[in-house]
Amino acid sequence: MPQTHQPFIHGQWADAASGATFEDLAPATGEVWARAAAGGAADLERAVEAAHAARLGWLETPPGER
Repeated sequence: MPQTHQPFIHGQWADAASGATFEDLAPATGEVWARAAAGGAADLERAVEAAHAARLGWLETPPGER
């Protein structure tokens, strides 16, 4: 059974905004071994915004608690 891969954005696994996916084939057999979200510009923007928001929280967290 193929594995499914999604980006981890803002604390949760997410599908691509477009809903698009792609299949990755095993070179030895040609069988589908994974399906992944096919991210685009909207997904990248969402990830950058989430990373920026997380960074602000991390700045306020003492190093020992990170």
